[in-house]
Amino acid sequence: MKKAYVAFAMMSLTAAAAVAWGADAAGGGPKLITTIPVASEKPFGFDISAVSDGNYYLADGANGTLDVFDATTMKLRDRIKADFAGIGPSREKSGPSGVLPIPGTSLVYVGDVNAVKVIDVASKQLVKRIEVSASGIRVDEGCLAPKHHVAMFASGAEQPPFVTFFNTDTHAVIAKMPLADSTGLEACEFDPKNDNFVLNNDGTKANPKGEVDLIPVKSVLEGKPVVQAALKLKGCEGPSGLALGPGNDALIGCDPDEGGKQTTLIIDRTNGTPLAQLPFGGADEVAYDPVSNRYFLAGGHHSADNVSRVGAKDAKFDSALGIIDASTRSLVAIVPTGKSSHSVAVDGASHHVFVPYGAGSSAQFPGTGVAVFATE
Repeated sequence: MKKAYVAFAMMSLTAAAAVAWGADAAGGGPKLITTIPVASEKPFGFDISAVSDGNYYLADGANGTLDVFDATTMKLRDRIKADFAGIGPSREKSGPSGVLPIPGTSLVYVGDVNAVKVIDVASKQLVKRIEVSASGIRVDEGCLAPKHHVAMFASGAEQPPFVTFFNTDTHAVIAKMPLADSTGLEACEFDPKNDNFVLNNDGTKANPKGEVDLIPVKSVLEGKPVVQAALKLKGCEGPSGLALGPGNDALIGCDPDEGGKQTTLIIDRTNGTPLAQLPFGGADEVAYDPVSNRYFLAGGHHSADNVSRVGAKDAKFDSALGIIDASTRSLVAIVPTGKSSHSVAVDGASHHVFVPYGAGSSAQFPGTGVAVFATE
């Protein structure tokens, strides 16, 4: 999660496709199903969200809670407090942030200021607070290697940025790895096909506009994690969101600073070869749904002309949900969302896409809450 949460490009490197705009775009979808109100005394601020085992989880900074929703009924089940930092003086000093459910259990790892907190959503209790630093900076996004029982969380705002690896059985820290010349760290995923952690890196001396780092799980288990390869990104500035698709495809949500071209990039995640460059940008969290074989991009910083306003004075955004067909690597729809809609999670079983939004949105998105769309 970057910046405030944080133009024409080729439609694809193979072929262009027509793009539908609007919630009821024929054949493009997805249609808005409902909105779930989420009230708070403070201005509604939220971060990463995730879906697992029939639950939708949201890091709710305004209420200082982990919000738990039923992914099928779309009802709020619980708000779990765990002494989260809440809304602080800056995003880097606020929490909760990253949300990482452990499938097959009732445990959720949640990034917070200085620590990762292990929550049991069944008992609604804090199981363990795992200290990561004492800097007052939050632990951000995380990812899980389930077959190895290893989780990785990025602390991208630390100086220098670093990642921490955890044993999800014992909740112990396995190792830490600094990325000394990184300007920041973003989303990560575990690639089971190649047995790597895949990490978005905002920039290094070698690749100042961003790169994707590959970290073999083997090196983590040996206690000596290492970046085996740094993949240079061509046509993407400010890599933020990351989703692994079919084959060796990886989708990178690009969120450049003011004046930058907004794009989305699909690469071969083994070597960085660009496979498609799409005219939709400003996305933070992105997600892949294997059921619909679509990517969903939360473009909280999206601009209709695909020129970034991030960092501009009094910047206004055309927040939208981008939908990409993973088989054709083409943009099929751009659906308007509420303000600050930078977070997205998909439940393939119920065909629901969850997109939280802030105050001051259109009448279609009343108050503050979570918009729920159909995947198709």
